[in-house]
Amino acid sequence: MSAISESNSETAVLAVGGLFTSGTTLLYSVEAFLAVVALVVGTVAAIGQHRKEGAGSGITAQMGVIVFAVMIFLSAGIAAAITHEFERNGLSNPVAVPSPWGR
Repeated sequence: MSAISESNSETAVLAVGGLFTSGTTLLYSVEAFLAVVALVVGTVAAIGQHRKEGAGSGITAQMGVIVFAVMIFLSAGIAAAITHEFERNGLSNPVAVPSPWGR
C-alpha cells in the first residue's frame, strides 16, 4: 500500500481521482506550463540584455517578459481549466446570457 493509491481487485482509490482525466484540462495545463517556460526563457534573455546594455534595458525587458507570460497564463489557461472542472462536477451558472448574434 502506498501513500498515493490503494487498490484491490474491486476498486482503486486515487489521491486525486478526477484531476486531468479530461484531455481539455490537460491541454490547459500544458498551456500554463508553456507560460512558465516563456517566463524562464525570457528572464534569462533579460539578464543577458542587462549585462550587455545596462540596468534600464534589462528591467524593461523583464517587465515585458512578465506581461507576456501573464497574458499567456491567464488568457485561457487558468480560467478555462477552472471553468471546465466546475462544469464537469455539475457546478454551472443557469442564467442565460443573450448573444448579440442571435444564437
